[in-house]
Order: sequence, then structure tokens, then C-alpha cells
Amino acid sequence: MSDDMMNSGPLNQGHPAHETEFEHEDLGTRGIFAFMIGLVVSGVVIYFIIVGMYSFLDKYERSQMTTASPLVSSSGVMERVMTQDDVDKLFKENGAPMLETNERGQFRDFLMDQEDQLNSYGWVDEKAGVAHIPIERAMELTVQRGLPVYPQSGADVNATASKAAVVKPTGKGKGSAK
Repeated sequence: MSDDMMNSGPLNQGHPAHETEFEHEDLGTRGIFAFMIGLVVSGVVIYFIIVGMYSFLDKYERSQMTTASPLVSSSGVMERVMTQDDVDKLFKENGAPMLETNERGQFRDFLMDQEDQLNSYGWVDEKAGVAHIPIERAMELTVQRGLPVYPQSGADVNATASKAAVVKPTGKGKGSAK
């Protein structure tokens, strides 16, 4: 079909032909590129303004900053390990509590002391006859002797007596060692 027929078909009889048109004045590429270039230029300018502002504020803060503690020197990095002479010199006359001189070493020594106590024999209270024993030995004794059974309230007296007969008391106090 020709364009004339389509425009003057049965629906358009007696009416002048209407052509479908579009707007010829769309947004040009020049405006889009100008906006994008302006956006990039303003982003770069803002970036340099912010970098300059932060560098200025950082320099200002460093110049105005005072040492937080009189024990910290501003010239070097603070070390975690101090010798006993350093501690004595710093705290000799001011009466302040003593600082830990070697945190990691002291903690390691504490853990090793605890481990030695858990795996050795020794007295907790010698006058009362209370001693500590190694964990392995305590588990062996528990297996040999069993756990103590105490009667429950309201239970049959004969049943609790037979259960109590299973447990063999050793005659030693609670927590005592052989």
C-alpha cells in the first residue's frame, strides 16, 4: 500500500491526510558533553579542595597536639617491653602503682605456673590436710572409687542404703591425695 492510501483510507475519508510527525529539536549531543565535562571538572576541583583541607587540618592538629601521657615520648614509637631500670626511674618518687614491664612474658609465666599446678602434687592447706593432685590421677581415682551417691529426699530408705553401700569411703578428706 502506498502512503497516500494509508493516509486517505476509509478512516480518513473526507479529512485531510494526517502525517505522523516527531519533534525535530531533540536534545543535542553538545549539551550532554558540556554537562559531562562540567561534572568532571567540578569533581576534580572538589577533590583537590578536600585533599588540601584535610592536609591543612592534619598539620594543624599535629602542631597543636600535646602528649597524652608524660611517660610517652613524642619522638619515637612506644615500646611494650620496658626494663626494670626504666620502671624504677619513672616511678621512683611519684608513688604511682608499678606498671607491667613485660606483659607477654608475665602472662606466659602465669599460664605455665597454672599448668604446673594442674599437673603436679602439692598442698592447698597443709594444716587441714588438703592437697592437689594431677588431673590424670584424679580421673583414675574417680574411675576406681566412683562418684559419691547421696540419698534423695523422700526416697526409700532401703534403696538408698543399698546405693550407699556401693560407694567405698577412703577415710580421707575431700580433695585429699594419697
